Amino acid sequence: MNIQPNVSLQAFNTLGVQSYAQYMAQVASVEQFKEVAAFAHESGLDIKVLGGGSNVVLPERVSGVVVQYTSETCDVLDESDADVLIRVGAGFNWHQLVMDSLNQGWYGLQNLAFIPGLVGAAPVQNIGAYGVEVKEFIKHVHGISLDTLESFTLSNEACQFEYRESIFKHALNGQVLITAVDFMLSKAPDVNVNYAPLDKMAKEQGVPTPLELAGWVIDVRKSKLPIPSELPNAGSFFKNPVISFEVFTGLQNRFPDMPYYEQAAGVKVPAGWLIDQLGLKGKVFGPVSVHKQQALVLINHGGSGADVLLAAQKIKQAVKANYGIELEQEPRVFA
Repeated sequence: MNIQPNVSLQAFNTLGVQSYAQYMAQVASVEQFKEVAAFAHESGLDIKVLGGGSNVVLPERVSGVVVQYTSETCDVLDESDADVLIRVGAGFNWHQLVMDSLNQGWYGLQNLAFIPGLVGAAPVQNIGAYGVEVKEFIKHVHGISLDTLESFTLSNEACQFEYRESIFKHALNGQVLITAVDFMLSKAPDVNVNYAPLDKMAKEQGVPTPLELAGWVIDVRKSKLPIPSELPNAGSFFKNPVISFEVFTGLQNRFPDMPYYEQAAGVKVPAGWLIDQLGLKGKVFGPVSVHKQQALVLINHGGSGADVLLAAQKIKQAVKANYGIELEQEPRVFA
């Protein structure tokens, strides 16, 4: 059992916020986690789960025991001529899983290439990009209760997936450690290029193979999103809001060029466009700034978690004042 006191978390979050954990432990198995949990329970300390740190805002000090699950297993559970069911450890690098699966001839995840983070965080956020959400491929999520230490398995339906949402952000928020995820992937090389800018590229270059499509996604993401090691950031900081048809109609009258995507529950509008139209690209808020090329991204220039949240709040207020839309942030705030 390797539990370290007073550990700097600056290298464990892509915003580069300087933060210290009262205790931290990296575990690679349920057995190791139970040892850490026993220490935490005996010491009266909370357990707080940290993934790849690409979607969190950390305070200056995190009390309790911060646990990072590092298992990188990947096992085939079932296979047919049409598809394959795999179980992947929560500590597996997400982008590596995407590329490994494509190289194996297992398809579906290609639109989700180059998303930072670990597999265990994918169902929490229901990560999505370019018209695809990970919920389309998740069969089961496995984990353990932080309180009772009982293992559990949740079906896709039980995870209550919605746009950037799941049960792990609500009823089970802070209650569980995800240890593995089962994915059902296809052996048919179908591709989804319906979402801009992939549709434009397909019209110009022809329909890509899944591996080629992953390459397109990587190139597009590199062109739009800064690399955290160069400019500390947490990726897209705000969700694309889904508004009612009535609100959308009013906004479209004011902004006829506003891009939009119709949904069953309303109309999704790009948060980046809303922010960009306010002239906030490159806007500086103390040690935090809006990226010069991508209005959804906040860059941290040595600020604290509080500085990041203050900048985000000012952007939310500006969007609310100009469009009447409440923006929601994607990164969760670590307590």
